[in-house]
Amino acid sequence: MKSSKRLYIYHITGCITFLALPVFLFPHPPEEVGFLFSKPTQRDFIANALMIAFFYLNYYWLIPRIYFRRQFVVYALSIIAGFLAIILLPAFLTGHNLMQPAPVLTAIPKNAEHWIPPPPKGSWFLQEIKHHIFLFLAVILFSLLLRIRQRLFQAQEDKLNAELSSLKAQINPHFLFNTLNSIYALAVKKDDKTADAVINLSELMRYIIKDAHNNKVSLEKELSYISNYIDLQRSRLGNTARIHFTSTGNAEGKEIAPLLLITFIENAFKYGINPDEDSEIRISIDAEKQDVHLQVFNKKVKTINNTGSTGIGIANTKERLQLLYPSKHHITIQDNNSYFSVDLIITLT
Repeated sequence: MKSSKRLYIYHITGCITFLALPVFLFPHPPEEVGFLFSKPTQRDFIANALMIAFFYLNYYWLIPRIYFRRQFVVYALSIIAGFLAIILLPAFLTGHNLMQPAPVLTAIPKNAEHWIPPPPKGSWFLQEIKHHIFLFLAVILFSLLLRIRQRLFQAQEDKLNAELSSLKAQINPHFLFNTLNSIYALAVKKDDKTADAVINLSELMRYIIKDAHNNKVSLEKELSYISNYIDLQRSRLGNTARIHFTSTGNAEGKEIAPLLLITFIENAFKYGINPDEDSEIRISIDAEKQDVHLQVFNKKVKTINNTGSTGIGIANTKERLQLLYPSKHHITIQDNNSYFSVDLIITLT
């Protein structure tokens, strides 16, 4: 809302400045009375007002609907028609004949220091419109540059959204597959916690289906999703692993891109759990001021189908971080023979 108001202020300020150009660009002798209400000044004001109108017509209609569709002949004719309107309409409204020859001065005025010789014969028409030509060309070029710049930004944004959609489309089934495996393990053991696990799964799926498709979600929902996921893993693993999870700080009023933090946590459970080994996972999340700080640690253990790779999850999440928070995140990953750890700080503003 603030950015919209600021944009309106810029537009209004720019229009007023452009309308005032006749006063600043064409100074007149101090003894000239009624300069602001003279016919030449009136023509300049009308011409500048028409140029402003043509700027918006060109920006919002001619460029996107004609120029970008490569109808260059039609666009050129539209430009010529607009220029003729800007030249002829002010003269018509003020009763001025552009083809009228220049007045001939037969005597030097008394106050000769302010006397400006008339233009050479035959150049009166050019002298009348030359500053309009310059301003009109500036209006055309400026509107073209703005619209082309906006089109490039839109293309970059569309590409970014497509990449993010593709990444999330790969991540969501990955989470679902691992979560279903967790519930299946509980069901096979006929564990009493299976019902609670199903409830946790429903919360996870509600988040993925309802909220995770948005560009931003509340940090509170993201942390609730993480808490449900960890509870589900605890139900599945029981006492076979030491799981430490802490969440501190104030998440109220903050937003974050969905499914960013969970990837590193899911990776710890995937590659750090083995009932036959000393398995330990430590997870801490701190929401302090405008930052969210995630720390994940897991001991490395032998797991089924463990190729030593962390899979597509972390690779996609690191790519999303680069796209969404290019200069607002810092990540440190330590990967050795004993443990794997992630230290991630994201500035959410």
